[in-house]
Amino acid sequence: MSAAQSPDDGVIEHDPVAEEHDLLTTLEANARVRELIRDTRREIAVLAAGGAGDLELAHLREKLTQAEAALSRYPTGP
Repeated sequence: MSAAQSPDDGVIEHDPVAEEHDLLTTLEANARVRELIRDTRREIAVLAAGGAGDLELAHLREKLTQAEAALSRYPTGP
């Protein structure tokens, strides 16, 4: 992994059973939460680099904290 990459840069695999049957399985929920975490981290980095205000960044950091806490509720395997 290069210095420019983060663990979030990896491929996030969705649950094929969930997609096939239009279900929200725990594996699919895990994938969606991981995508939210990745996207929120990227948004924080972009906005911070652009000089965003503390209030805007605080809102995104709280969103990130909540998403990271939610991740523990959705296991990645059986």
